[in-house]
Amino acid sequence: MPHHKFLLHWSILALLATAIGISTTGAQSSSFMEKLTGKSNEPVDPELAFRVKGRTTGLQQMAVEFSIRPDYYLYRERISVVLKDSPGWRIKSTVFPPTTIKEDKIFGRSPVYTQSFSVPVQLEGKPGSPASLLVQYQGCFEPLGVCYPPATAILKVTP
Repeated sequence: MPHHKFLLHWSILALLATAIGISTTGAQSSSFMEKLTGKSNEPVDPELAFRVKGRTTGLQQMAVEFSIRPDYYLYRERISVVLKDSPGWRIKSTVFPPTTIKEDKIFGRSPVYTQSFSVPVQLEGKPGSPASLLVQYQGCFEPLGVCYPPATAILKVTP
C-alpha cells in the first residue's frame, strides 16, 4: 500500500478512536480494536458478557431480553424464567427462539444462543400489581472455552 494511503487509513482510525474516546498509542491498540469490533482476546466479567433485562410489551405481557457479546454464547438448557415472590401471578407461556447446535467439549451437542435474543413471556394475574421474574442462565467465552458459573437476574415489572 502506498505510504499516503496508509497515512489516510491511520488518520481515519485515529479520528474514529478520538470520537469514541480512546487513545491510539500502542498500549491501547487492543482496547481500540475491542471497542471498534466488540471483540476481546480475554474473557470479560459475566455482567458484561451477558446482559438481561425485562420490559413490558402489552397487557400481562413482557419480554426478557438477553444481550450477548461477540464470541460468547448461552446454553438454552441452562436458561430458566420463573416467578419469584409474585402472589396472584402465574406464567402462562414463554417462547424461546430457535437455537444453533454447538459441539461442546463438556456437554456434547448443546443448543446455544450466540446472538442477542428476546423471550416473550405471557403472564396471568392481577393487572397493575408488580411481578418479579427470576431468570437463571449460563454461558461461555468461545475463544478460550471458558464457561461462567450459573448466573441469576431478578426482573421486576408491572404488566
